[in-house]
Amino acid sequence: VVNGQMESSLPGVYVCGDLTGCSLLAHTAVREAEVAVHAILGKEDRMSYAAIPGVVYTNPEIAGVGQTEESLTAKGIAYRAVKLPMAYSGRFVAENEGVNGVCKVLLGEDDTILGAHVLGNPASEIITLAGMAVEMKLKAAEWKKIVFPHPTVAEIFREAL
Repeated sequence: VVNGQMESSLPGVYVCGDLTGCSLLAHTAVREAEVAVHAILGKEDRMSYAAIPGVVYTNPEIAGVGQTEESLTAKGIAYRAVKLPMAYSGRFVAENEGVNGVCKVLLGEDDTILGAHVLGNPASEIITLAGMAVEMKLKAAEWKKIVFPHPTVAEIFREAL
Protein backbone atom coordinates (compact mmCIF):
# COMPACT_ATOMS: atom_id res chain seq x y z
CA VAL A 1 0.00 0.00 0.00
CA VAL A 2 1.38 3.37 -1.02
CA ASN A 3 0.20 6.95 -0.69
CA GLY A 4 0.09 9.58 -3.43
CA GLN A 5 3.82 10.19 -3.04
CA MET A 6 4.61 6.46 -3.45
CA GLU A 7 5.57 6.09 0.23
CA SER A 8 4.72 2.70 1.68
CA SER A 9 3.18 2.03 5.08
CA LEU A 10 6.78 1.95 6.34
CA PRO A 11 7.79 5.61 6.71
CA GLY A 12 10.67 6.55 4.42
CA VAL A 13 10.26 3.46 2.23
CA TYR A 14 9.09 4.29 -1.28
CA VAL A 15 7.69 1.78 -3.76
CA CYS A 16 7.15 1.91 -7.50
CA GLY A 17 6.50 -0.49 -10.35
CA ASP A 18 4.91 -3.90 -10.01
CA LEU A 19 5.23 -3.85 -6.22
CA THR A 20 2.48 -1.24 -5.96
CA GLY A 21 -0.05 -3.57 -7.57
CA CYS A 22 -1.66 -0.52 -9.19
CA SER A 23 -0.51 -0.79 -12.78
CA LEU A 24 1.86 -3.38 -14.18
CA LEU A 25 3.09 -1.21 -17.04
CA ALA A 26 6.62 0.11 -17.54
CA HIS A 27 5.44 3.62 -18.37
CA THR A 28 3.49 3.74 -15.10
CA ALA A 29 6.56 2.61 -13.15
CA VAL A 30 8.62 5.42 -14.68
CA ARG A 31 6.09 8.02 -13.49
CA GLU A 32 5.82 6.38 -10.06
CA ALA A 33 9.61 6.55 -9.73
CA GLU A 34 9.58 10.25 -10.64
CA VAL A 35 6.95 10.92 -7.98
CA ALA A 36 8.93 8.94 -5.38
CA VAL A 37 12.15 10.83 -6.16
CA HIS A 38 10.31 14.16 -5.97
CA ALA A 39 8.87 13.17 -2.58
CA ILE A 40 12.31 12.20 -1.28
CA LEU A 41 13.67 15.56 -2.48
CA GLY A 42 10.77 17.43 -0.87
CA LYS A 43 9.25 18.53 -4.18
CA GLU A 44 5.48 18.65 -4.57
CA ASP A 45 4.16 15.87 -6.81
CA ARG A 46 1.40 13.27 -6.69
CA MET A 47 0.76 10.05 -8.59
CA SER A 48 -2.46 9.81 -10.55
CA TYR A 49 -3.77 6.61 -12.09
CA ALA A 50 -6.75 8.29 -13.81
CA ALA A 51 -5.18 8.34 -17.26
CA ILE A 52 -2.70 5.49 -17.62
CA PRO A 53 -2.75 4.48 -21.30
CA GLY A 54 -2.86 0.83 -22.22
CA VAL A 55 -1.76 -0.38 -25.63
CA VAL A 56 -1.95 -3.73 -27.40
CA TYR A 57 0.78 -3.73 -30.05
CA THR A 58 -1.02 -5.78 -32.67
CA ASN A 59 -1.87 -4.91 -36.23
CA PRO A 60 -4.14 -3.02 -35.99
CA GLU A 61 -3.17 -1.51 -32.66
CA ILE A 62 -5.63 -1.16 -29.79
CA ALA A 63 -5.29 1.54 -27.15
CA GLY A 64 -7.36 2.92 -24.33
CA VAL A 65 -7.11 5.41 -21.51
CA GLY A 66 -9.34 6.39 -18.61
CA GLN A 67 -12.66 4.74 -17.92
CA THR A 68 -14.30 1.99 -19.93
CA GLU A 69 -18.01 1.52 -20.47
CA GLU A 70 -17.82 -1.47 -18.14
CA SER A 71 -16.10 0.48 -15.34
CA LEU A 72 -18.53 3.38 -15.62
CA THR A 73 -21.54 1.05 -15.54
CA ALA A 74 -20.13 -0.81 -12.52
CA LYS A 75 -19.68 2.51 -10.68
CA GLY A 76 -23.17 3.69 -11.62
CA ILE A 77 -21.78 6.70 -13.48
CA ALA A 78 -23.97 8.07 -16.26
CA TYR A 79 -22.14 8.53 -19.55
CA ARG A 80 -22.55 8.59 -23.28
CA ALA A 81 -20.29 6.96 -25.84
CA VAL A 82 -19.41 8.76 -29.06
CA LYS A 83 -18.00 6.55 -31.82
CA LEU A 84 -16.45 7.57 -35.11
CA PRO A 85 -15.00 5.28 -37.78
CA MET A 86 -11.28 5.80 -38.25
CA ALA A 87 -12.00 6.07 -41.99
CA TYR A 88 -13.31 9.55 -41.18
CA SER A 89 -9.62 10.57 -41.06
CA GLY A 90 -8.13 11.02 -44.53
CA ARG A 91 -4.65 10.47 -43.12
CA PHE A 92 -5.76 7.17 -41.56
CA VAL A 93 -7.22 6.04 -44.88
CA ALA A 94 -4.04 6.99 -46.76
CA GLU A 95 -1.80 5.10 -44.32
CA ASN A 96 -4.06 2.08 -43.72
CA GLU A 97 -5.44 1.23 -47.15
CA GLY A 98 -8.33 -1.23 -47.04
CA VAL A 99 -8.48 -1.22 -43.23
CA ASN A 100 -10.86 0.51 -40.85
CA GLY A 101 -11.07 1.01 -37.12
CA VAL A 102 -13.00 3.00 -34.56
CA CYS A 103 -12.44 5.82 -32.10
CA LYS A 104 -14.69 5.86 -29.04
CA VAL A 105 -14.82 8.71 -26.54
CA LEU A 106 -16.72 8.39 -23.26
CA LEU A 107 -18.29 11.55 -21.87
CA GLY A 108 -19.86 12.20 -18.49
CA GLU A 109 -23.22 13.93 -18.00
CA ASP A 110 -21.41 17.29 -17.92
CA ASP A 111 -19.45 16.40 -21.10
CA THR A 112 -16.21 15.74 -19.21
CA ILE A 113 -13.99 13.34 -21.15
CA LEU A 114 -13.85 10.18 -19.02
CA GLY A 115 -12.10 7.79 -21.38
CA ALA A 116 -11.12 7.07 -24.96
CA HIS A 117 -10.45 3.88 -26.88
CA VAL A 118 -9.01 3.37 -30.35
CA LEU A 119 -8.83 0.39 -32.69
CA GLY A 120 -6.55 1.23 -35.59
CA ASN A 121 -3.03 2.35 -36.36
CA PRO A 122 -1.40 4.44 -34.93
CA ALA A 123 -3.44 4.06 -31.71
CA SER A 124 -0.28 3.86 -29.60
CA GLU A 125 0.90 7.23 -30.91
CA ILE A 126 -2.32 9.18 -30.45
CA ILE A 127 -3.82 7.80 -27.21
CA THR A 128 -1.68 10.14 -25.10
CA LEU A 129 -3.72 13.09 -26.39
CA ALA A 130 -6.89 11.57 -24.99
CA GLY A 131 -5.01 10.73 -21.79
CA MET A 132 -4.20 14.40 -21.31
CA ALA A 133 -7.88 15.25 -21.70
CA VAL A 134 -8.86 12.62 -19.11
CA GLU A 135 -6.14 13.67 -16.65
CA MET A 136 -7.02 17.35 -16.98
CA LYS A 137 -10.76 16.62 -16.77
CA LEU A 138 -11.40 18.53 -19.99
CA LYS A 139 -14.91 18.98 -21.24
CA ALA A 140 -15.78 18.33 -24.88
CA ALA A 141 -16.19 22.07 -25.57
CA GLU A 142 -12.68 22.76 -24.24
CA TRP A 143 -11.23 19.91 -26.33
CA LYS A 144 -12.88 21.33 -29.46
CA LYS A 145 -10.95 24.60 -28.97
CA ILE A 146 -7.58 22.85 -29.37
CA VAL A 147 -6.06 23.27 -32.83
CA PHE A 148 -4.90 19.96 -34.30
CA PRO A 149 -2.49 19.88 -37.21
CA HIS A 150 -4.05 18.70 -40.46
CA PRO A 151 -3.89 16.09 -41.79
CA THR A 152 -3.22 13.88 -38.76
CA VAL A 153 -4.86 10.75 -37.46
CA ALA A 154 -5.10 12.42 -34.03
CA GLU A 155 -7.77 14.74 -35.41
CA ILE A 156 -10.15 11.81 -34.98
CA PHE A 157 -10.51 12.66 -31.26
CA ARG A 158 -11.59 16.22 -32.02
CA GLU A 159 -13.89 15.14 -34.84
CA ALA A 160 -15.54 12.51 -32.65
CA LEU A 161 -16.82 15.29 -30.43
